[in-house]
Amino acid sequence: MYPRRPDPQHPAPVGRAQPFQPPRPLQPAQPPQPAQPLEPAQPRQPSAPVGRAQPPPASRIVPQVGVPPVPEPPEPARRSVGKVIGTVATTLLVLGLLGVVFKIIVRPVPTPQAGPAPVAAASNDASGEPIPAPNGSGSAAAPAPGAPPPTGTSGVAMPRGDLPGWHQTFTDDFTGNLTDQWGVYDGQPGGDPGGWFNSGHVSATGGLLTIGAWRAPSPNGNIYVSGGMSNSKVFSQTYGLYKIRFKMDRGWGVAYTLQLWPSNDHWPPEIDILEDNGRDRMMTSATLHYGSTDTHVHREVRGDWTGWHTAELEWTQGRLVYRIDGKVWATIVGSYVPSTPMSIAIQTQAWRCGGSWEGCPNGNTPTRVNLQVDWVVAYQKSS
Repeated sequence: MYPRRPDPQHPAPVGRAQPFQPPRPLQPAQPPQPAQPLEPAQPRQPSAPVGRAQPPPASRIVPQVGVPPVPEPPEPARRSVGKVIGTVATTLLVLGLLGVVFKIIVRPVPTPQAGPAPVAAASNDASGEPIPAPNGSGSAAAPAPGAPPPTGTSGVAMPRGDLPGWHQTFTDDFTGNLTDQWGVYDGQPGGDPGGWFNSGHVSATGGLLTIGAWRAPSPNGNIYVSGGMSNSKVFSQTYGLYKIRFKMDRGWGVAYTLQLWPSNDHWPPEIDILEDNGRDRMMTSATLHYGSTDTHVHREVRGDWTGWHTAELEWTQGRLVYRIDGKVWATIVGSYVPSTPMSIAIQTQAWRCGGSWEGCPNGNTPTRVNLQVDWVVAYQKSS
């Protein structure tokens, strides 16, 4: 509170003695003063908002200690047309980028389609690696809608044309005349006095080669007569890549052989791509025969060979690599690997009883046992 000044128009309250004031002497009259010219009116400062002290002129602002000056609110900026357009364009660009990011982040993830369950694989006694179970037409991948069905009875089409590093030198899918490329066997199989070959047991129909074994009269009695053939009449090659798509029926005592045989018919050597011993059809093997005393290098692998498989041999200088359905299962390396021209031979045999390795037909052997081949191809290393 500030102290009040005495007010002549409002005397002190009654009850308090007033001091005596002597009368003032009269003063001589003063001459009138000339009128002063009027000063121009000063512009009126805008009133401060209610509740805020009006600031002094800018030239006299003295900051108060401990109380920060309150800045005067700036006048709204005037936007030009160009600035407005620029702001709108920037906003649209930012919104567009946000939309792209949103689509990337929230786009749906395709749901994987359920495929066929994996097929169990048989163990490989030779290398410890698995060998696929039969992969015939029942397990082949379904063609895309609208695509033509795969050619070949086995569900895998015959390869046509060269492969990287390999030139194709022989093909047969058994849709033509069989004897155009193959010579069919008749007579006594070499090294098997108990068997017999008959050309009537070899046929090709509907793109499928069938070599059947069944009981028939022969010089060796009423035995399981079988068949075989070779393409030596049109094909002879040193080294190369060979593929045979095949399957073999169960039938105790009837064995099969997919092999390379010397084109000049001087044995050995012999390279068996795959052969078995005519037992339970759960084992197959690869054997290299070489030298004047028929020295063997033998490999075996277990699996189910009653379904479709692709037997494959890659023969290069001093090296044999064996594959089944594209998977390496055995390798033979040595200077004894043959380097003479050879041809492809395919056959079945019913061995005579009494041997320790091969089986012989018995009461459980089916009436007919078939070896079937869908296609055969061969390649030579590209130069």
